[in-house]
This record gives sequence, C-alpha cells and structure tokens, in this order.
Amino acid sequence: MNLSRKIKKLRADHHLTQEQLAEKLQVSRSTISSWETGRSYPDLEMVIVLCDCFHVSLDFLLREDEKMVRKLNFGLKQKKMLVSVVVILAVLLINTLVSTTSFQANVNSLELSNVNLIRDISYNGENPDRDWNTTIHADIKSKNVFFKPVADDLLVFNDNGKLTVQTNWSFSIFNIFDTQRTVQAIQSVFINQHVANDAITLKWHGDKSDKLIPFHISDINS
Repeated sequence: MNLSRKIKKLRADHHLTQEQLAEKLQVSRSTISSWETGRSYPDLEMVIVLCDCFHVSLDFLLREDEKMVRKLNFGLKQKKMLVSVVVILAVLLINTLVSTTSFQANVNSLELSNVNLIRDISYNGENPDRDWNTTIHADIKSKNVFFKPVADDLLVFNDNGKLTVQTNWSFSIFNIFDTQRTVQAIQSVFINQHVANDAITLKWHGDKSDKLIPFHISDINS
C-alpha cells in the first residue's frame, strides 16, 4: 500500500473528514485530497507531523512507497546543496570584506630577502622638501599560506643607521593558491651622511632577538 492510500485509510480509521484533517495539520482540504489521490506528496516535515497525528511510525508510512522515498531523498539533497551554497557564499562575502583590510604582520612569519640599499651620499638633508637620501628595495615573503604582505605598507625606522622594518599583510583564502606570496617593496629613509656603510644594520621592528637581516649597499653621487 503506497503513502496516498495509507493517509486515506488512516484518516478514515480516525473518523476524520478531509476538512477536519486539514484543520489539524493546518493545510488546505485540497492539499489532503492531492495527497490521497497521489497528485502530490507531503514533504518530510509534514510526513513526520502525519506520523504524530496518527500515532504511526515513519517506517510504516514510507514502507513500500519507493517513489515517495526517492522524492524525499531528492528533497534532502536539494536542501543540503542549498545549505552548502549559502555557506560558500557567506564565506566568500566575509573573505571579500576581510581582504580589504590590512593587519600588522607577524615578523616571525615573514622573510625579507634581496635587500638593496642605495645611498645618495651627496645629499645632506638641507632640502626641506626631501626627507630621504637612501632607498631600500626588498622582497617580502609570507610563510603563512593565507596572508600576503602589502608592499605599500612597508615602514622603515631609523636610529642613527640602525634600521628596523615593519609591514602589514592582508588575509584571503585565495592566497593559498599563490605559492610565492612575495611582494617587491620600496621605501626611503634619511641616514645621516656621517654614518658609514658598515655601521648600518637592519632587522625587524619589535624583534627581541639579535638577528640581523643581510643586505647589499651601494652609493650614488659619491
């Protein structure tokens, strides 16, 4: 006996008219009629309500009605797919919003390489419109697969030739596909012309260790 016949028989066994059953289930009478004639099927939630109403098991109602079981399985798959799509869209939206913001990078997750300092030793700082005489070129790489350095956010702090660098990075789940996660950064700083090249040092800002970053230095206008 398929589901439509079982609903009709159970309604009759409980001495209910289609209108009375419809009122109990808060649906229209035509909906009950469609179920009993097989023109449509109740969804899984309504099947459970029918089980409670008639005090029967879910297995009893669905047994022998393969068409109904296939329909319910298809409906569940559609709901799972819909939930998956909503979750993916939510993750992409959050990722888009977060990726527009940069955060101070963790220096322990960064690598600084190919650092070149170019000093214009002819400039002594007398021009009020120019506050630099040394340009720093460097490659910055993130060891974190979800973060990428922001080249324009490179900062250089100078204490009489003792240089420290700091930068920001941005998060994106798509950074995982960027196997390099490297940017080329350029920044300028003023180093007193009386500071000798071999007296200049470079390290990460805030790094408590004594680890220095190697670099190459050259002069122009000497």
